[in-house]
Amino acid sequence: MNEQISSTSVYPSDKNFFFADVETANWANDRICAIGVILIKNGEATGYYSLINPNVHITFTYIHGITDDDVKNAPTLEQFWQIMAPLIPEKFVFVAHNYRFDLTVIKKDLGRFGIDFNPTEILDTMWVARDILYHFRTQRGDLRLNTLSELLGVQLYHHNAASDISATKQVLEKLLLLGNRKITEFIRPYQPKYPPQHKPTV
Repeated sequence: MNEQISSTSVYPSDKNFFFADVETANWANDRICAIGVILIKNGEATGYYSLINPNVHITFTYIHGITDDDVKNAPTLEQFWQIMAPLIPEKFVFVAHNYRFDLTVIKKDLGRFGIDFNPTEILDTMWVARDILYHFRTQRGDLRLNTLSELLGVQLYHHNAASDISATKQVLEKLLLLGNRKITEFIRPYQPKYPPQHKPTV
């Protein structure tokens, strides 16, 4: 589940980055059936991937190819998170392609187990592409991950969480290089709509 990924000078050492991509079980978008993560700490990148047992019937097999049988022996998200949680820094930038989707799904699914997930900052590769490639124009289809991957020469097996998250990282790096821009220009503070509920101390 753990794979070393080559580091890059794109990422400042004073910030930690949490790239994530998820595949979901159904239209509710609150049950994950596969997750890909890349953690970058001190400029060093490590990748993680796992099938996840959502404990519901998977109806999106036609999108990502994952079946109920594939995940029957896979960990739940709570079990996977027991491995991930100690590795995640207290402060980090959440990075995804269309971050609202992946972050919302992760928060919903972890919330079922009483686990809060709140990044310090956020970065969406769609913002970077919209700025560098299209000068803020949002032509339909231009910002899809598969479109950007093809345009930038990045290999992608779409709707495979491991491939999607690797492509997201590569697309981001190629865009920054193409535009001669710094990653810090695109990082924004994260402000959760509903802050975590903490029990009062006695």
